[in-house]
Parts: sequence; C-alpha cells; structure tokens
Amino acid sequence: MQQIRFDQRWRILAQLPLTLIILVWAPSNLARVLALLVCWALTFGRLSRGELVFAAIICVFFTGMNAASLKAGIFSFTQPDVLAQPYFELLMWGFYVLHTIRLLGPAAPKFEPRWIVPLTVLYSACFAALGGGWPLLIGSGILLLAGLARFHEPRDLLYTGYFIAMGAAFEYTGVHAGLWQYPDPPLGGVPPWFVTLWGGVGFLLHRLALPLLQRFGVYPARTD
Repeated sequence: MQQIRFDQRWRILAQLPLTLIILVWAPSNLARVLALLVCWALTFGRLSRGELVFAAIICVFFTGMNAASLKAGIFSFTQPDVLAQPYFELLMWGFYVLHTIRLLGPAAPKFEPRWIVPLTVLYSACFAALGGGWPLLIGSGILLLAGLARFHEPRDLLYTGYFIAMGAAFEYTGVHAGLWQYPDPPLGGVPPWFVTLWGGVGFLLHRLALPLLQRFGVYPARTD
C-alpha cells in the first residue's frame, strides 16, 4: 500500500501536547495564533497545496458550524474576537484533520456515496437541528452507530476512536482552562455528546474526505 512519507513522526506525536500547552499558557488569542502557526510549521514540515486547500475548506466549514452553534447557545467562548469565536478557533479544525491524517496515514477506503453522503447530510442536520443535550446525544449516537455498523474496517474504528480521544483532550482542557464553556454543564464540564461529535468527524474524515482527497490526487491510491 502506497503512502505519503511521514518524516519525523515523533514531531506529529508532539503536536497535541504542544498545542494544548500553547492554548493554556499563551497570554492572548493573537499570541496563541502566532505560537500555533510556528509550532505547526515546525512539526508538520512540508504541506502540499492540496493539503492546505483541504485544511482551509475544513476551517471555513467548521467556522460556520461553530457560528450556528454559538448562535443557538450550545456553547460559548469566553474571549471571542470574530463571529463570537477567538482567532485561534478559526484554525483548529484544519489542524485536527491534518494532524490525524499525518499520524494515522491517508490510505482511503472504497468510496460508497449512496451510503456515506446521506449519512453525512443527516449527521450535519442532526447537529444543526437538535441543539444540544440528550436529544443531540441520542440522535447523533444513532447515526454514528449506524455508520459503524455499515463501515467497520479497523481504520474506521481507528479514526473514530482517535478523534474521540483527541476531542476529550481538547474539550476538557479548554473548559477547565476557561477558554469555552457549556450551559448547564454536567460533572466535568463537558456534555457527553462531544463523543458523538468528535467520533463522527473522525469517521467521516476516513469514509468521506479521504476517498475524495484520493480522487483529487492529494494522497496516493491504495494498492491492496
């Protein structure tokens, strides 16, 4: 199976703790952005034009999703700058996806649009319509389990599980560092639907985004 070359994998492994440290200890949102860009430039190494375009698309998409969620009162940032979000948040989801691909590898499964496209639409609508709480957890959980029932290769589980673990690290750090907050928070400060949010993004990254990136030549095709 052909893969892109991952030079200095230890640098990719170091990205999460370094990013979390910067978010917690940088003195301002602008300082966080500058420190994060330097950190990511040093640890990612060379990014292709296709990777940068993909990351930019992801950032724009999740900026819009965040804006809708913030307007609905699902959560709030304590020091917003633009669109009710701090500057650093505009970059974070692009980092999450590129970090995961670099760490776990870009090998894409077979693209099955008749299954994955409707699931993606329903999943996005679920977060737009249900507004948080137990309805969101149940609705998104059913969709994620349905996706994993249909697609459950080891890498489906790997991408889903890694995104959940990464989400836990950022959610609990961000809440306890006072960067963002949830209304009527449960014990620990983070609502349980974060599991289905982050897990679903990881699942769709593997099942939807990677096959499309492969078709556009951003990553090489599988040969097995």
